[in-house]
Amino acid sequence: MRKLCIFAGGFAAAVVGCVLLRMGSAAWLAGAIFAAVSLGAFFLRGNLARRAAICCLGLGVGLLWYAGYSALFLQPAIRADGQTMHVCAIAADDPAPTRYGTSVPAEITLEGRRYDALIFLREEAPEIRPGDTLQLDAELALTNAEWNTDSIYLRSRGVMLVAKARSAAAITPGGVIPVRMIPAYCAHALRQKIAALFPDDTAGFVTALLTGRRSELDTGDQSALSIAGIYHIVAVSGMHVSILLGMIVILCGTKRRLAAGIGVPVVLFFVLMTGAPASAVRAGCMQALLLLAPLARRENDMPTSIMAALTLLLAANPWSAMDIGLQMSFTSITGILLFSGPIYRRIAEVRWLRHTLWKQTSLSWVARTMISSFACSIGSMALSLPLSAVCFQMVSLTAPVANMLCLWAVTLVFTATVVICLASFALGPLMLGPAWLVSWLVRYILVVCGAISRIPCAAVYLLNGYMWVLAALFYAAVLLLALRPKAEGKRIAAAGLALGFAAVLTLAYLDYHLPDFTFTALDVGQGQCLIYNCGTQTCVIDCGGEDDSGELAARFLQSYGEYRVEALVVTHFDADHADGVSQLLRRIRVDTLYLPDTDDSSGLRAAIEAQAEQNGCEMIYLCEDMALSLGEAELQIFAPVSGESGNDGGLSCLASSGKYDILITGDMTQMAELRLLSLHELPDIELLVAGHHGARTSTSEALLQRTRPETVLISVGGDNTFGHPAPETLARIRAYGAAVYRTDENGTITIRG
Repeated sequence: MRKLCIFAGGFAAAVVGCVLLRMGSAAWLAGAIFAAVSLGAFFLRGNLARRAAICCLGLGVGLLWYAGYSALFLQPAIRADGQTMHVCAIAADDPAPTRYGTSVPAEITLEGRRYDALIFLREEAPEIRPGDTLQLDAELALTNAEWNTDSIYLRSRGVMLVAKARSAAAITPGGVIPVRMIPAYCAHALRQKIAALFPDDTAGFVTALLTGRRSELDTGDQSALSIAGIYHIVAVSGMHVSILLGMIVILCGTKRRLAAGIGVPVVLFFVLMTGAPASAVRAGCMQALLLLAPLARRENDMPTSIMAALTLLLAANPWSAMDIGLQMSFTSITGILLFSGPIYRRIAEVRWLRHTLWKQTSLSWVARTMISSFACSIGSMALSLPLSAVCFQMVSLTAPVANMLCLWAVTLVFTATVVICLASFALGPLMLGPAWLVSWLVRYILVVCGAISRIPCAAVYLLNGYMWVLAALFYAAVLLLALRPKAEGKRIAAAGLALGFAAVLTLAYLDYHLPDFTFTALDVGQGQCLIYNCGTQTCVIDCGGEDDSGELAARFLQSYGEYRVEALVVTHFDADHADGVSQLLRRIRVDTLYLPDTDDSSGLRAAIEAQAEQNGCEMIYLCEDMALSLGEAELQIFAPVSGESGNDGGLSCLASSGKYDILITGDMTQMAELRLLSLHELPDIELLVAGHHGARTSTSEALLQRTRPETVLISVGGDNTFGHPAPETLARIRAYGAAVYRTDENGTITIRG
């Protein structure tokens, strides 16, 4: 078995290296060289030489596989890149709403080869099921053509093409479901069954737990699970596969052949049904080898199982190496294998546990389960923490406790829901009662995670430079424990971490609060979220955008030790300015909410008002101008200059600290800007936040001439469909000599005065 491990390790190293280095034709030559070296090494004597030969063979095969995959499989997709053509596609999963329409996972056939693609339609929420045919004119783009985050994410998930609709899609319902679409169709049916059986407040969680479709989960619940450190339970992973296989093994008893004969196909189908995420494929492969090894009279070898699973994933899609799910899955399982056993044994040897809980049969099972969850959580974090910190810019400090309190309930929910859904196909409405009971366990999980997420410092966010110091301290403590594992080393490591954590939080707080003022435009994509701080007073102006702006704003504030906001101003009720307000209200204490008293047909105003009322936040509707004192600064909020709803009926703000003035006009058009100028004597300003994300119809010459800004900041999303910022607007701004900074190019922008 170890020979397979060595070969798989070489193969994986070669493929990962090719992906990171973006190797082209050179991979052919390098692969041939390693293959030749491996053949020569096989004639050498000695065990070490044989292992080197197997490793070189793995490297050679990996290089040649990558080169062949790129040159043969991808060529039709490369030729179609940038072309607009008539596309005939087959839906591979349910559609998902986007801000500007709908996205549909689909299969597109080019020159006889099938490619996974993501189609963006202009229509909102059309009725599409897996197996339906879509015909439309679309512009095709090859993923990973540019080295950017979104493109790499799609390519790592196997999506090779993105198709942007240039015409309405003609949808033809599928007849006979293709065999390859059966798992996706079953997932569709399972989601419908869950929606019919479970209450609305728990159906989203159950859907995510069984199918991995997290878009069904409430945004607030997603945030709570993430902060508590157990978001992995709704990303189909090894835990889900292990529970499913455990059910089969228990039912089969001691019949290993029967367990393998049933378990392997069921696990394979489950992995395909959930979209074959890397973590599930890894777990499925490892569990299959675990079942089949005794039947083949081989001892199961865990390193071999891990490397075999990695080889399978990279062979199917070399770019899956860039999938954070794959990276987290393999580092977590490696950490669990290396550290969780010793941690569990060390806890189990504690004297009072041996003399109390272990002797109580009724408590022993619960205690062992909770300690096992705690040990696995610590082991998993030991190696996966750096990835989590870099990719999610967050580290949950409460994950071990949350896992200990919740994983037993997750196991019961998953097992019971599988039984309920299968039984419901025969018993129908009779399963509503059991589903209602299971929902209370789901509510327990969500309540626990919600309570944990509200604890100050439940998670630390690496949105400021000081948090990287904390990450370095953590690994220094791990190294110290490795070098000095006795009690003295543990005390030094714990004291160093505690002091370092306190110092990091203090430095971050002072860095944000010591300047006369701090003004930040968060990078929220196509939207706007501005944070103005002076001393101990903080005001947020707008909170909306593509990238979960409410959660991002909360994490940014908390990364600097800010858990309270004195004022939150919503200029108007467009989604790109206000769809994150409710989540921000859930996560941060807001004293007063300032709103325009205008109509809103989207429902955002009602949702914001309901959340504010639930959180005890005062609401003030502005019909007249108002001045707020924020420490040494002043914020003037100008009432709407128009009685109509929409962009021209919004609020605008002038923030002043000493001689530094900042003007924010929301989405005002040039006509509304003229009214604003006629009603108010605006000073020369240092910073102007461009209106309507730099649209052609805003940031007029009259406004620029009156205010003479030194700097113009544009909050805008990259490659947005509106063409913001408009070239005409940029030309007007530069004509007045103002420097321009944009969130799509500069990311989050902070100005300190």
